Amino acid sequence: AAPVSVLTGIEVGSGALEVAAASFDSTPPLGVPAPTLGEKPVVQEIQGPLETHVFAIRQGDLTLGFASSDSSAYDPCRKRLSEALHIPVERTIVGSTHDHATFAAPALDDMSAGGFGRRFYTEFESAAASLPQRFERVTVAYGKGIEETITYNRKGHREDGSTYFMREEDRAKLPGDFRGVIDPIASVLRFDGSDGVPRLLVTHFTGHPVISFQLEHPVVNPDYCGWAMIDLVQAFRPAHPVAAFFQGCAGDVNSKHMFGGAELAREAGRKLGKVYIAASRNARKIADPVLTHGQAVAHLPYGPLPPLEVLEKELRELLDFQKRVDAGDPNTLNVIGYNFSETMKMGYRRNMAEPLLRWTRWAIEMQKQGNSAPEESYPIPIQAVGFGEAVFVAMPAELFVRIGLRIREGSPYALTIPAGYCNAGYPNYIGTSEDVGDREYMSAFFRHAMKPPYRKPAGDVIATTAVALLRRMFEAQASKQGASRS
Repeated sequence: AAPVSVLTGIEVGSGALEVAAASFDSTPPLGVPAPTLGEKPVVQEIQGPLETHVFAIRQGDLTLGFASSDSSAYDPCRKRLSEALHIPVERTIVGSTHDHATFAAPALDDMSAGGFGRRFYTEFESAAASLPQRFERVTVAYGKGIEETITYNRKGHREDGSTYFMREEDRAKLPGDFRGVIDPIASVLRFDGSDGVPRLLVTHFTGHPVISFQLEHPVVNPDYCGWAMIDLVQAFRPAHPVAAFFQGCAGDVNSKHMFGGAELAREAGRKLGKVYIAASRNARKIADPVLTHGQAVAHLPYGPLPPLEVLEKELRELLDFQKRVDAGDPNTLNVIGYNFSETMKMGYRRNMAEPLLRWTRWAIEMQKQGNSAPEESYPIPIQAVGFGEAVFVAMPAELFVRIGLRIREGSPYALTIPAGYCNAGYPNYIGTSEDVGDREYMSAFFRHAMKPPYRKPAGDVIATTAVALLRRMFEAQASKQGASRS
C-alpha cells in the first residue's frame, strides 16, 4: 500500500485583513523558444500582451505570497516571493494559466544583458519587493457565475470502450454541441480598499487555453483567460485593480475551437470576462474573513509496469510507426492508443511519439532487471487558503476535472476554488480511478513523465486528502471565530 496521506499543518490569522498587489508586462520578444514540437519552435508573432501578477495577503502574523503567470517558472518565482516577503517558501503559491500561446520555459534561461529571462526575473523581483510597502486593509467578497459554452471534456469514449484525445476536429463529428463533464463555474474573489474599490480580483476557471495556439506558427496571445482579465480590469476604470487568473483542474478539459486562432480566442475571452464582471459586481461580502492556511500531502499510488511481452509488442508497434512516419505514410494517426491530429505534420507526429519509445525501452529494461514496480507512490503537496466562507485549493500538475469537482462536493465552504498548475507541473496529467488503464494521451501520460502507470484510486487520493484538509481548516476557523466572540 502507498504511504498514508497526511495533513502537515494549519495556520490561522488574526486581526485586520490586508492585501498588496502588483503586475508587470511579461510579453516575450519574437524568436524566444515556444511550447511546440513544430519545425520552427520559436515565437513568430505577438498577438496580444501577457502579464504576470504578484500579490500578498496578510492577517496579523500570517502572510501568504502568490503569483499568477503564463510561464511555469514555479520554483524561481516562489523563492523570490519568499525572499521579498520574508516568509517560508511553504507560504507561497505560484500558479500558471497554462496558456499554450506563450513562451517555453527555456526562454527564461537567457540571463544575459537584454535577455528575456533576465528581464522577466528582474521585473518579478521588483514587483515582489514592492509588496511590503503596498499593504492596505481590505474587505473580501466572493462571486461566481456559469460559463458552459467555451469548454468541453476532451477525453472521448468509443463504442468498444477505448478512449481517445478528442480534438476539435473529432468533437465536430459528434451530434449537437458536445460538452461532456466540465467545471462551468467561474469564480471571483474581490478584495476592496476602504473606498469600496477593488484592489485585487482573483479569478478561476477550468479549461485548456489552446484556442490561439498554433503548432507550426507559434504565437503569443493571452487566449481566453488573459483577454477575460483585460476586460475585467477595464470594467473598473478609472481604478486599475490587479486581476489574476488561476487555472482549474483542466487535465481533460479543452477550450472549444482548438487552434482556432486569435479572433476566436478573443471572443471566448469576452464571454468569460462578462461572467467575471457580473460575478464581481454581485459579490457576497464575507463578514468575518479569518485567513487560514493549510497544507497536506497526498500520495499518488503507482501500479506495476506492463508485462514484458506487452511492452515488447508495443515497442514493435512504435518502431513500425516511426518507420512509416519517416516514409511519409499518411496512415500515421494512431499508435499504442494515442491518436494524432490530421493537422500535425509528420515531424510533429514523430516528436510526439518519441517519448513513448523512450519510456517503453526503459520499462523493458526494468522488467528484465526484475523490477516491475520501480516506484510505489509520488507525493502531491496540497495547499489551501481560506477566507471565511471561501477557500482556494492549490495543487500541482494537470488534474482531471473530476478531482476538482469532488473537492468542491466534499468541501464545507460556500465557495471552493480547486486550482491545478500550482507550484509544479510534474508529474503532469493525473486522472481518477475511472481513468486507470485507459491509453489515450492524458490517461497514459505517465509514459512522458517516465513513471509507472497509476493504480486505483489514482488521483482520487488527492480529492480525499484535500477534503479532509478543508474540513480541518473549517473547524479551526470556526474555533478562532468562537474564541474571538467570547
